[in-house]
Amino acid sequence: MDRITLAAARELAHLGVTSNAINPGPTDTGWMTEAQKTDLAGSTPLGRLGMPQDCANLVTFLCSSEGGWINGQLLQSNGGLA
Repeated sequence: MDRITLAAARELAHLGVTSNAINPGPTDTGWMTEAQKTDLAGSTPLGRLGMPQDCANLVTFLCSSEGGWINGQLLQSNGGLA
């Protein structure tokens, strides 16, 4: 995905289109067992799993005028999970 993002960032820039990719890390969307949730939450410095709204907030920023300078990035939005 990173190569596609970089290519799109260059190819679409003249149209005013930015291209970024987000790796949200473990996100609580109902697919994990309680044991998985506990283990993964304990692995993050923030001590919790990501929620869908966490990713949505980042997308909202990237789509706003404030995020217009960010282009060609693969963003890790995972609460500091190493």
